[in-house]
Formats: sequence, C-alpha cells, structure tokens
Amino acid sequence: MKIVLSFIFLGLLVACTPSPSLFLKSNNQKQIIAIQPFNNNYDELLLTDLAFAINYFYNKKTIILKPIEIPAHFYDTTINQYSADSLIMLLSKLRNDTIVEVVGLTHNPIFTIKEKKGFMSSYDDNLFGYAHHPGNACVVSDFKFSSDYQTLYRNRLRKVIIHEMGHNFGLSHCQNEKCLMSEKNGNTINLDNGGTDYCQKCKNILYH
Repeated sequence: MKIVLSFIFLGLLVACTPSPSLFLKSNNQKQIIAIQPFNNNYDELLLTDLAFAINYFYNKKTIILKPIEIPAHFYDTTINQYSADSLIMLLSKLRNDTIVEVVGLTHNPIFTIKEKKGFMSSYDDNLFGYAHHPGNACVVSDFKFSSDYQTLYRNRLRKVIIHEMGHNFGLSHCQNEKCLMSEKNGNTINLDNGGTDYCQKCKNILYH
C-alpha cells in the first residue's frame, strides 16, 4: 500500500509541473540545474567537472549542493538496494523558483519496481540511473559502471546523467545507437562505444 501511495503522489507531482523541456528553450539565466551528492564521499574536482560539463551541454547554470545522507528507510532489505523512486521524491523537494532540475549522485545500487499489465510486479535492479518521464529530478548510481580509469569513468558518468536528464525533459529511448538516449546504453560496452550527444531528432524535440 505504501508503494502504491508513493506512485500516486509522484504522479500528482509530475502532473502539476510544467513541461520540463520548456526551460531549455528559455534564455532565463536564473534557471539552475543542481547536482546533489548523496553521502560525503565524492571528489570535489569530479563534481566541479560534472557541473561544468552539464553547464556547457545545456547552457544552464549548474551548482553543487552540499552532500546529504540517504534516509535509512529507503533501503530495501529484500534486494539490498535503495529505492530510486524514493530518492527522486526526495530530490524533487529540493526544487524551488530557480532550481528547475536536480541530479542525484550515489555510489549505492538502486532499484525500481516494474509493473506489467497482467503480471506480478518485479524488481528492476540493473540500473545505471533512473528518471521519470517527464520529471524534474533524476538519480544516477555508478555502482554498476564505476572504473579505476578516471577518464573512462567520468565519460560514463556524464553520459548516464545526460541520458536520465533527457527523460526528465520528455525524451524517450531513441533507436539511434549513437544517440545518448539509446536504450542500449544500459550496458557498459554500448555506453563506452556510443555517442556523446543527443541525435538531431531528439534535439528537435527539446529545442523546437
């Protein structure tokens, strides 16, 4: 029952929010994207580089919020992972008149509940990140794609963040394998070999 109520609340939250992609078409420089690290274990230089990359990609001011702890009750002992939906609900509350998008970062594994018509609900625990479509917050977990090679790791992290933000802004998965919105970016081989930008079709949806 708690899960059902959470999804109803999220549905109402999204329904009351203007189209997230609208702010990409605006030159309003007061609109801010915020990076929210979970737990105080992220390298400051990494976060600064990410903020610069997001700022450059979307031409929107990007800030780094102070780290916060993940509430203990977000942890599901059945699957030993944290609820991505609960994290997104928390991140959405950080929005205000100027912060229009919040990106959560965690090293912990995350999951969501898959509901299929006519079938029992199941755990989806193979996530690089998660976002509502559309929405105003997303969460990215590097648990399944972290690497000791920093350049490779940072490229992966940037790609996953922009993929999940794309869902927030109204983009669905793309058939173009070189597009950052490609569904095949859900494994590290395709993520590494894929493109570094949205395809023209996806750009047209966002900016036109």
